[in-house]
Amino acid sequence: MKINKFDVVELYDNNKATILKEKDENIYFAEIVNKEGTTIDKRDIISSDIKEVIYRNEIVR
Repeated sequence: MKINKFDVVELYDNNKATILKEKDENIYFAEIVNKEGTTIDKRDIISSDIKEVIYRNEIVR
C-alpha cells in the first residue's frame, strides 16, 4: 500500500498516526496519537503496523 506524507492511518494497536516523512519504501516517520487525540509519540513505523488509511492527503489542482 502506498502511503503519502500527511496521510492519516490507523495502527493495529488502535492508535492513529499522521505520516510526517517517508524514510524508506516501507518505513515512515509518524506522529502517533491516542483515541483522545493526544500525541503520545513521534517515531518510525513500518507498513505492517498500519491497519488502514483513514484519510488520504490528495492535492486537487
